Amino acid sequence: MDTTEHLVERLARAVDDLEIRRVITDYAALVDAREWEGLAGILADEVVADYHNGRTVVTGAQAMVDYIRDNTAHLAWQHHMIAPYGVDVAGDRATVQAYLVSHQMLKDDPSHVLMMAATYDLEFDRGERGWVLSRMIHTIKVANHLPITTAPPNGAAVPPAVSH
Repeated sequence: MDTTEHLVERLARAVDDLEIRRVITDYAALVDAREWEGLAGILADEVVADYHNGRTVVTGAQAMVDYIRDNTAHLAWQHHMIAPYGVDVAGDRATVQAYLVSHQMLKDDPSHVLMMAATYDLEFDRGERGWVLSRMIHTIKVANHLPITTAPPNGAAVPPAVSH
């Protein structure tokens, strides 16, 4: 039988899990919406971000925001779908692996969309602002520029409800 103390601990773990997942999904939404001030608000002041399979390391919240802003300025739009797995909390620190599927359209070529599959290895710290992202390793698994077409591939049958 669960004791009140045990139930309180379980509830606290569940709340931590939900709050961390919220930071992760907020990250995606804020990047897509280009809400730079909001993005800075969920980052630790000394966040470290490792991009492009180790080729670029950025340190500091404002530096990370500037890096993302500068490296997405050429896009008409982007859509990050992030799925966090295995939120592991130890006191005021947490680690998470998240899977990413991102679609991005270049302003200069609206006939193609970039599709990227990647992972994020994330670390979080809990402080005065709640949970904030303190470390991110972004590992690209595949990135392809795909043509946008309304024709189904190889003449495959597509129901009218999903036809363009």
